[in-house]
Amino acid sequence: MALERPRFSTTKLREGYDVAGVDDAVDRVFVALADGATSMTASDVSSLRFNPVRLAEGYDMGEVDSWLDQAAAELARTSGGAAPATPATAGTPASTAYGTTSGTRSDAVTEVRSSSPRILVVLGIVVLLAIAAYAFYA
Repeated sequence: MALERPRFSTTKLREGYDVAGVDDAVDRVFVALADGATSMTASDVSSLRFNPVRLAEGYDMGEVDSWLDQAAAELARTSGGAAPATPATAGTPASTAYGTTSGTRSDAVTEVRSSSPRILVVLGIVVLLAIAAYAFYA
């Protein structure tokens, strides 16, 4: 089975992987497959880390992680070696196998709790302005 070029879903309102970083990694995987896995190994793919993006366009983390697992297996197969163990441990979902550059991956609840208080202040101001506008024009 040959590895196909992926088409990842994009995210904007939840955390995703940096598009440029992932695109670069995908290109490097295909170069490695073309040159017989000499420029990148399966363990190199397993150790990839991407910058997380929030409130900007990014790739769905689960889809990227899943494709990277397939890419690592394909590189291992073409180089004649065994597929490396993924960074995930037993019982860890595949979508958390690859980390962000900070070494942790936050889920939506953590992201909301760790977000900057500036967002809450801006939302509060918008709500107050909407109430004032309603009261003025009603």
